[in-house]
Amino acid sequence: MVNVLRGRLVVGTAPLIVAAVVGSALASLAVLRVPTPAMLAWFCADLALTLVRLASMLVMRRSLRSPAEQLGGQIPLTDLYVLSSMLWCTQIGCGVGLCMASADAVLVPFACLATTGLVGGLAARNPGAPRMTLVQMISVVLPFTTGAILSGQPWFLALCVLAPLYLVAVAAVNLRLHSDYVALLSAERALRHQALHCGLTGLPNRTFFNQALTAALMRGENEESAVALLYLDLDGFKTVNDTYGHAVGDVLLKQVASRLRDVVMTTDVVARLGGDEFAVLLTGQRAASAEMMAAAIISAVRLPYDVSQGTLVRIGVSVGISERRSHISDSHALLVNADRALYIAKKQGKGTFHRSSVVRDDGGSTTKAMAGQEAVGR
Repeated sequence: MVNVLRGRLVVGTAPLIVAAVVGSALASLAVLRVPTPAMLAWFCADLALTLVRLASMLVMRRSLRSPAEQLGGQIPLTDLYVLSSMLWCTQIGCGVGLCMASADAVLVPFACLATTGLVGGLAARNPGAPRMTLVQMISVVLPFTTGAILSGQPWFLALCVLAPLYLVAVAAVNLRLHSDYVALLSAERALRHQALHCGLTGLPNRTFFNQALTAALMRGENEESAVALLYLDLDGFKTVNDTYGHAVGDVLLKQVASRLRDVVMTTDVVARLGGDEFAVLLTGQRAASAEMMAAAIISAVRLPYDVSQGTLVRIGVSVGISERRSHISDSHALLVNADRALYIAKKQGKGTFHRSSVVRDDGGSTTKAMAGQEAVGR
């Protein structure tokens, strides 16, 4: 969610461009109307900070997929963008303050419009960063009210009361937008989790597993790109389900999922593909331990389960192992090969694993059974 909120800072260039044009136009008008060194300094600062802000935003948008990327190896792009935004708002605030202090009949109305528009725009555009937005709004309103006081115009004192009230109201709106925005992101994340995970066991589902498998197969041809797929099918689950009912069957599936989580490592992917079928994905150096993992899974699953007030049941599991030992990006071939190996394991007595591999043959992929079946603890 943090990355999404960070990305929200640079979504849409139109508001930024409009604000930059308005600020530059007001600075140019101020130099023409009141050509003092202070006004000229504001014009130069506005031009420089606008260019820096636009450039940092464009670069950050390109590198948003890698938030850790840094500019010059030292300053994170996000920090540069936020810093330039803060400085830009500060110089706009100083500029409108100078306009108010000048009491120029042309500059004062434009300064008021620029202040109200900028403060409202900040609140509406940045719901993901309410504290930063509040500081930006204060950096505009405070110089504005200070300039109104220094103008010496009595009726300007009314603005010193209205401006803070406007700031409080807009800040409240920004906080409400922030709350709604975070709730929306949380709902989207929950829906994404539901779409990619099994509602019963909490494990990743077939869609998630296929995505992880495809990503693993797309890596380059090296030791770190090794892939091993373990296809699991529970032995005896249907008997338990038919004997004790679906409620007990669901409890049993949850306990099996818990044991699988305990056996695998955090870098492995374990998923429920549907029914009583599960799968485990091992990548990199972990792929070499596929047979050890299969044996550990078989040993863990065959232990008795307490499914209902002391009612103990036993089931087993058969495992088909398929490995990618050369560059191939066909996830379907790997799944089919693992399924065939699983069929052989079940045919040879269940509670075993059978190993096979996907190899390259004249630029294509074929399946080749390997003598790797083994009975475990029978």
